[in-house]
Amino acid sequence: MINTGFSGNKVAQKPISPVFYMIRSVLLALLMAFSLTACIGGKSPPSEFYLLEPIHAAVDAKITGGQVIALAPVHIPQYLDRPQIVTGLSKNVYKLSETNRWAERLDDNIARVLAQNLSLLMPGEVVLANANIRAKQASIRVSVAILEFHVDSQGQAGLTAQWNVSKGGETVLGRQASYHEAATVADYAVMVGALNGCLNRLSRDLALDLLHLAGGGE
Repeated sequence: MINTGFSGNKVAQKPISPVFYMIRSVLLALLMAFSLTACIGGKSPPSEFYLLEPIHAAVDAKITGGQVIALAPVHIPQYLDRPQIVTGLSKNVYKLSETNRWAERLDDNIARVLAQNLSLLMPGEVVLANANIRAKQASIRVSVAILEFHVDSQGQAGLTAQWNVSKGGETVLGRQASYHEAATVADYAVMVGALNGCLNRLSRDLALDLLHLAGGGE
C-alpha cells in the first residue's frame, strides 16, 4: 500500500474574527466616499480677482498747475486687510469669499485710486508720501482712514472714511463722511463697481476740501 502522505481527516480552519469584517466594511465605505467626492466635487471653481479703478480721464479733464500734495498710506480696518472680498450677512456677521478676491492689497489699491482721482479733480501734483521723493517738497499732506468698506446683506455698498489735511505740520481740516451705492448680494463685479462709486465720491469731496483750502477758505 502506497502512503501518499494525506490523511482522510479534514483540516480544521480557524473562524474569521468579526473585527476583520468590521475593518473591511470601514475601508470599503471610505473608498466609496472618496470616489463619490471625486465624481461630484470635481475641480474647485476658479477665483476671480478685482481692482478698484480711478475716475476716467475723459470725464474729468486734468487741471494743471498748483502745489504738491502728499497722500499718506491709507489705513483700513483689520477685517478688510485680507485678499478675500468681505460682505455683510447680518448684524455682526460677515462673509469672506475664497473665490472673489482683491488683485492687490486693498489699502494700496485705494491709495493709488485716490491719488489718481485727486490729480484729475484739482490742480497740483498728488504723490504718495511713501513712494516719491517729491513728497518731501509737499506743502499739503493728506491722510485717509477707511472705517467701513463692504456690501451689506441688503445689497448696499457702503464706505465710511475719515480724512485730515495738514499744512506746515498743523492740521487744518478734519472730516468724516459716509457714502452708499446700490449694489447686489450675488454679483461681485457689481459689488466692486458700487464700492468703486463710493470711493470716487469720497475723492470728489476730498478734492473740494483741498480746493477750498487752497482758495483761503475756512
